[in-house]
Amino acid sequence: MSTELGRLEDLPADYREALTERNLVPLWPNLRGVLPPGKPRPRTRATHWPYASIKPLLLQAGELTPIEKAERRVLVLANPGHGLDNMQASAAMYLGMQLLLPGEWAPSHRHTPNAVRMVVEGEGAWSLVDGEKCPMSRGDLILTPTGLWHE
Repeated sequence: MSTELGRLEDLPADYREALTERNLVPLWPNLRGVLPPGKPRPRTRATHWPYASIKPLLLQAGELTPIEKAERRVLVLANPGHGLDNMQASAAMYLGMQLLLPGEWAPSHRHTPNAVRMVVEGEGAWSLVDGEKCPMSRGDLILTPTGLWHE
């Protein structure tokens, strides 16, 4: 089988327009980017984010940016293999370290991915998950299934 595939610009303009009108995209012009031939080349790099190096920057974020100007004061753990602008820890994971100071709270929201929150530090905090109060103490893990409102 040839490794050279047809290009999008080689297709007739009226055909491409008909595809676009129907929200369709031909796979073959982009196939090598999605499924490269031969050995897969994952972009995710082995990366270590030591908490000792994150914590001072997280606390500094609290000094520099009041919660009213951040909504969610989060430092995203971005894997260099995916590019820092993509804010991905891996192809399938988003990870962030959030700082909530005493008396602060994050507005309720929901999203498609499941959310896993692990409490690294702190005592006496809580979060609402779909209306249920979940205490949050050091070492606790809170799983929020897809689509549920949570803080």
